[in-house]
Amino acid sequence: MRKTTPMRIGELWNDYVESRPALARRLAATKIPAVWPQVVGPTIASYTESVEVVKGVLYVRMRSAAARNEVFMRREQLKDAVNEAIGTKVVNVVIVK
Repeated sequence: MRKTTPMRIGELWNDYVESRPALARRLAATKIPAVWPQVVGPTIASYTESVEVVKGVLYVRMRSAAARNEVFMRREQLKDAVNEAIGTKVVNVVIVK
């Protein structure tokens, strides 16, 4: 039977995403580059060349050896902080290059 009450596109989109957990994780992963500076702070963020997620692995490329070492030493903390910032568990491992 056809619905007679109109629905907002946002409601339809939310229902669609909630019914597909893999899609929800991929959409959440796209937020990581935007929240990275908030998670690591402005100094480390300024030395970051790229941040990308592939199959649950967060790859971070750094310009500075000192910044690379800092991120490497804090990788477990950063993994948890990134997952908390985006609101879902997307990152399982952090690889620093």
